[in-house]
Amino acid sequence: MFQRCLICTDLTDGLQRLVSYGESLSHSGLKEITFLHSVALWEEGQVPRVNTEEIELVKEKLFSKLVYSGDDLKINIEVTSGNVTDNILKVAKKYNPDFIITGSSLRSSLEEQIFGSTTTELGKKIKIPVMILRPQLISVYTSEEIKLRCSKLNDYWLIPCYDVDNARYLIEQIKYYAKEKPSEVKHKYLFLVVISDVSRSDLIIENSIKDAQKKSEVVKKELESLGLEIEVIVTTGNPLQETLNTALNSDITAIAIADDQDTLLDWTVKSFTQEVLHRSWFPVVFFPFKKSEKK
Repeated sequence: MFQRCLICTDLTDGLQRLVSYGESLSHSGLKEITFLHSVALWEEGQVPRVNTEEIELVKEKLFSKLVYSGDDLKINIEVTSGNVTDNILKVAKKYNPDFIITGSSLRSSLEEQIFGSTTTELGKKIKIPVMILRPQLISVYTSEEIKLRCSKLNDYWLIPCYDVDNARYLIEQIKYYAKEKPSEVKHKYLFLVVISDVSRSDLIIENSIKDAQKKSEVVKKELESLGLEIEVIVTTGNPLQETLNTALNSDITAIAIADDQDTLLDWTVKSFTQEVLHRSWFPVVFFPFKKSEKK
């Protein structure tokens, strides 16, 4: 599905460790990986300038960890200076990745609690999927654990929704990548539909379940026709809690979600996607879209 990846690291989020695991990442289906780090501008003196000394030091450090040289995977290392978000956008334009991997951090403001400051700014401007990883987890993985996680990076996604129709954008994105970026690696998807049982009669809930099952079967056939392995679960309860419980009990590798950028980045509006980003310790693959793109 995904073949080209841009990994953005600040060298404290643990993502820099992935430089040493090119072989394992290639087993996940990746054919090109670009590692990006941005150093701060040199601000001694009256005019800030590119910190060439620090750039060279970081390049040397990253290249020293690069141990994979197989023909089936290309690895690029970019070290830049200046505004982090601008540099990510420039490098993304240069290498045209299918998705971006970034870390998240826990800070004081609500925005940064959910995304991390750089990812928040990036989410306003980027149009390709962003995989958000918890640095707290990567930092404690042993080498063998990282090898396994890298090789299974996109193996098994949980796709939660509380309305099949509202999940159509995400479904179409998965279909697009399956068609345009076919992979030799088999990918599995767990399509979870949760019918809220709050203030509903038994008859309404029963009809909602039947309707969701019917629509989910249509989605399943669409995706299976593209060679994807699909499992469907239709259940009742609290959508967020059922999503988190299913993630814990289904051996998934990531949760895939999509949301309107305007709504997601408006921190006065509480959304299902915000809650998943905030509360899940699993990798989250976020597909951003604008209102004009929603079908």
